[in-house]
Amino acid sequence: MSGIIAAATTAGFTPRTVTYNTGSGTENVPMGALACVITMWGGGGGGTGAGTPGNGGGGGGYSTRTVAVSFGQSFSYSVGAPGTGAAGVSSAGGNSTVTSASPSVNMAANGGGAGSSAGAGGTASGGTTNTSGSAGTTPTGGSSPNGGASQATLGAAGNAPGGGGAGQTTSSGGNGAAGRITFAYT
Repeated sequence: MSGIIAAATTAGFTPRTVTYNTGSGTENVPMGALACVITMWGGGGGGTGAGTPGNGGGGGGYSTRTVAVSFGQSFSYSVGAPGTGAAGVSSAGGNSTVTSASPSVNMAANGGGAGSSAGAGGTASGGTTNTSGSAGTTPTGGSSPNGGASQATLGAAGNAPGGGGAGQTTSSGGNGAAGRITFAYT
């Protein structure tokens, strides 16, 4: 059977990856695809600044899963927005989600926490691999697994995808990085 699948993949379909860095919508399975690796990161939390300890935002969670697909199926997706850095109260990163009735998929990579509330790393669920982002510290923004590295430059934005914004001592902390969702078809 695997020889048939490999022959069909080689003869009738060119593997492709579709990447979403913002927004939400519907991803339609292309004709000839047999499998899809869904990989996603939540948005990074924003860092805090002046008048606070200058904590970094948490990194977004990470989730990945491979599913069998066929033409005509679709996925609903939403990419986690970046958290906003601030001098006082920053915001958490947004959650990235992918859902589908057929194939049955319900995945989430949650956004990293705001630096103003200790910048916890985002959690993840629904994948075969689910990894939490790292927590922000003073002043470093947390990293997102297999994604955005931690950010230690005072007040700098988080690294994409899903890294937390760095804290700052004299002005606003950095914004977190947006999440990301990829659909890799074979």
